[in-house]
Amino acid sequence: MNWEPFDLCAPGQRPPRPRDIGLLEGLGDRLRTAAFAELQAVHAFSWAVSRFEDLPEGLGEDWRRQIPQEERHCALILERMAELGIEVGAVPVSPRIWESVRDCQTGKQFCLYIASAEERGRQAGIRLCRALQDTDPKTCAIFQSIVDDEEAHVALAATYYGWRP
Repeated sequence: MNWEPFDLCAPGQRPPRPRDIGLLEGLGDRLRTAAFAELQAVHAFSWAVSRFEDLPEGLGEDWRRQIPQEERHCALILERMAELGIEVGAVPVSPRIWESVRDCQTGKQFCLYIASAEERGRQAGIRLCRALQDTDPKTCAIFQSIVDDEEAHVALAATYYGWRP
């Protein structure tokens, strides 16, 4: 799997704790993590639509429609990082999402896991927007857009499997 331009943690290693959000480096830690989560989602949905044969009718197509949105999310965050002078590979990131989805044995298991991960990301985006609304409205607007899209992504688990966050 090509994870460029990200630097991955060594197997079994966790990424460093994010620094203070008030520092550019701390903002960079959060943006880097979010961008990498979006890239993992791109690969996860691409993998899942060809991997699972037990999907309810329409779910695979819904996941295919999500992939360009996940790509756009990643690109928006990476562009913002470049504008702020934050180096993508400065701190290693964890491929935990990708590793976890690869362990899923059924489409339902994958759907519920990825919905839970997307909901955690959505909640983190909401918190980030609150923290940045007065100091960095441009980054806040990017994350508000992502939060809005992720709500529909999470809803797929409810639509197809009755899952609630």
